[in-house]
Amino acid sequence: MSDRHTVITYDQRGHGHSDAPDDASRYSSTHLARDLTGIVDALEYDKVAVVGFSMGGGPALALAAAKPDRVTHLVLADVGSGADDAWRIQWLARRWVDFAERSGWDELLPDMLRSEFFKLYSSRGPRYRCHMAGLIRATPLIGLRHTLSQVLGQRKSLFRMRNALREIKIPTLIMLGQHDYICRNAARLLSENIPGAVIHRVEGAGHMSPLERPNQFSDVLKAFFERA
Repeated sequence: MSDRHTVITYDQRGHGHSDAPDDASRYSSTHLARDLTGIVDALEYDKVAVVGFSMGGGPALALAAAKPDRVTHLVLADVGSGADDAWRIQWLARRWVDFAERSGWDELLPDMLRSEFFKLYSSRGPRYRCHMAGLIRATPLIGLRHTLSQVLGQRKSLFRMRNALREIKIPTLIMLGQHDYICRNAARLLSENIPGAVIHRVEGAGHMSPLERPNQFSDVLKAFFERA
């Protein structure tokens, strides 16, 4: 990708090297959407192609809906977990918040690695499990707790957003790991309601498709950007 395009990645608030304020009111889907818009503004890009992976799909969709003149391509990869079962995703968020508050990473990390989000990648072997554990632990625990409670735990169902999805006129690619069952229904919803959207299943991948099949993932992106 980087040989043809300028690729910019960032840590969402509460993750990685970004700020992780200990104030739950500073975390929400609206905050995450404003952060993405602010980054595009700060970099002074008139137009960008946006790739939203997993929880990054919300800000990507929000940018495409609010500023369609600034988005040339929209890619939503493994997006919408829990869209068809809001109770389950809220239960999982509460479970992980309870673990984090009670014992820090001790109970939380093993439970996350066993979840549908990470288990396929982690089960490939000790090296992969260690790598995924390191990625998760790189997130400040405070930031993760607030993200879980204020973003994941209060996520609105995509099934209530059909009208908004039908207003998106940007070339859109939906990507889904072949074994990403938690996002399967959401991917179908997105592809059926965003006009002209195409869907691509990443063979052999679960929820972490960019990590599990990086070459296939990048090749599909490049082809989409060149075609659309």
